[in-house]
Amino acid sequence: MGTKIKAKFVGNCKLCGESWAVGDDIFYQKMPKAICSDKECFEQNQGGKISTYSQATFKGNNDVIITKIPEVNVSDSVKQIADMWMEFFVTAHHMTKSIYPVQDVNTHVFGQIRSRILYQLCSITALQKQ
Repeated sequence: MGTKIKAKFVGNCKLCGESWAVGDDIFYQKMPKAICSDKECFEQNQGGKISTYSQATFKGNNDVIITKIPEVNVSDSVKQIADMWMEFFVTAHHMTKSIYPVQDVNTHVFGQIRSRILYQLCSITALQKQ
């Protein structure tokens, strides 16, 4: 499914020739590839479909949150665990990409799948140490 986004680059539609500048609203769909600043061309000429979910806006609380980090010395063993977690995260990311190649890595769904795989990797490691 496609969505309306702000253009990060100058471009133009390969079908209708419509052009856009950085910051302009454009319609974009990764699979199958569709991109144009003209909604009609995006949908009718390129087969793009606008996702109603992605157009929903999140009206969250924008209050500033002050994070207080305790002043403690972090032991080498904790640093080793953090390094191991980072290795698991990278592995989970690449596994998710290989298992779900069509899923856009910038979506919430991809993040949820990656988190689940990360949890599973950590669980398997914990079982191996028992």
